[in-house]
Amino acid sequence: MTQLHKMSITQLSDVEDLHLVTYPGFAINQGVRIASAVGHIMKQGEPYRLMENRIVRVLNGCLKLSVNLIEYKVIDNESLYVGQNSIVEILDYTPDTVVDIMGFTLAADNENIKCVYKLNAECAKWIEIYFQLIYATAQALPFENRSIHHLLMSLHSRIVEDSHTHSNEHAHPKGRKEQFFHSFIELLNSISGKHELSFYANRLNISSQYLSRLTAETSGITAGDWINRAVILQAKLLLRNKELTIEQIAEKLNISTLPYFCRLFKREVGITPSQYRITKDTK
Repeated sequence: MTQLHKMSITQLSDVEDLHLVTYPGFAINQGVRIASAVGHIMKQGEPYRLMENRIVRVLNGCLKLSVNLIEYKVIDNESLYVGQNSIVEILDYTPDTVVDIMGFTLAADNENIKCVYKLNAECAKWIEIYFQLIYATAQALPFENRSIHHLLMSLHSRIVEDSHTHSNEHAHPKGRKEQFFHSFIELLNSISGKHELSFYANRLNISSQYLSRLTAETSGITAGDWINRAVILQAKLLLRNKELTIEQIAEKLNISTLPYFCRLFKREVGITPSQYRITKDTK
């Protein structure tokens, strides 16, 4: 299986930061200034597939992220939960942006959230309490792994409960269309090499015409454009693998010809796949 450009919390252990605490399956860092951090682990404008859950708590400023093709803007006292295997890209941030970041893994049978959930300012107080408590426990010696695990389970359960409550409180007549749209986006992020709208419509048990219409109405972007975005996102990840040729990447994405892949990539990104690979190698 081809290894995509992945981001694991184990990579943080090499970063020299007095506020960073890392252990197997867990990492937490407080007061991270994004302007200083970008480039050390994650680069702006590059997609990464996260291997663990992440919670990003914005203390100051504004952070714009793309998570599984959807853009999120997180400001002061807001937090973003991102589930493992999500594809994340830093789009933009204000120079004064400061965040707390936590990465963690949980048991496979633990209840999960569908990829991403934004916690608003109403949740700021209990998120802050959890972060402070977990950070203090993580710094204590000897390290209490069991205590951290229970705190993470409690925090995660609280977020799951809040996400369910939030969804129920904000249900409205357009909810069904939005549900289909988000299911469509989830399929795009979990399945590669499928370009036909009919494939996704069949998986959702709706007609292609209805999927096309509800996607445009919900997002203002056509279903075909969403499919192209997903293809390009996967291509960017695969291009970081030096063992793959451009032609092999096109084949993995189930694109019939190399010239078509190059044209599609240049149309969406502005440069060819080869040029993109070179620019990322030189950064």
